[in-house]
Amino acid sequence: MRFGTTRSQIYDAQKTAQAHWLATEEFWTDEVRREHGEKCVVPLDAAVSDVLRAIDQLAIIATQLRHECEFTG
Repeated sequence: MRFGTTRSQIYDAQKTAQAHWLATEEFWTDEVRREHGEKCVVPLDAAVSDVLRAIDQLAIIATQLRHECEFTG
């Protein structure tokens, strides 16, 4: 199982979303933006970062499994 492509797509989407969110600062500066950032954007960004870390860990485990199966089979 390969995780690289999926991880790259998620990472790219996260960076694109961050860039779009930062771009809204130019024209959306009220309290609603701040609340939306705190309640939606920041938690979503943190969750995506957690997913990326989990994918990295799964990739390590899959590589170890593949290595162990090749040398014990």
